[in-house]
Amino acid sequence: MAMKQILFLDRDGVINEKRNDYVKSVNEFKFLPNIFDALKKINDLGISIIIITNQSIVNRKIISENQLKGIHDYMLKTIEKNSCKITKIYYCPHHPDEKCNCRKPNTGMIEQAVKDFKIDVSNALLIGDSNSDIHAADKMKMKSIKMKTDGNLNDLVEEIKGIFFK
Repeated sequence: MAMKQILFLDRDGVINEKRNDYVKSVNEFKFLPNIFDALKKINDLGISIIIITNQSIVNRKIISENQLKGIHDYMLKTIEKNSCKITKIYYCPHHPDEKCNCRKPNTGMIEQAVKDFKIDVSNALLIGDSNSDIHAADKMKMKSIKMKTDGNLNDLVEEIKGIFFK
């Protein structure tokens, strides 16, 4: 089934606090202030949320793929407990030197989501805190908003609404 409006969100710096030494455990995963309020407002508009996140921490052998899954399960459960919904998480485990097609600014994760959910990218928006997020959106000819790292997604809800519901 095709989804109407899709919001792609980066994870670190958008949903949770970004750490220079990576989020290595649930204890280090700290949600940003007002994130549940923002996600709820976005969900209530009928917009589906998909997370796309570079997680080279896996192939750097800092944590296992299973440990990353544990962090993501915790994140999804907490988001659900706060009456919000994330449709899916796509992550790239590769180190930048691996030259994969999924690591942003490449578009592999977005392309996979487009295929999985029959997304029309003209009805999609990507929000991230790094240039690689914005470059990935540009390559897909998708709208994007660059927010400051550890910014407040809640501040962007009106802008998001304006983009989707002109």
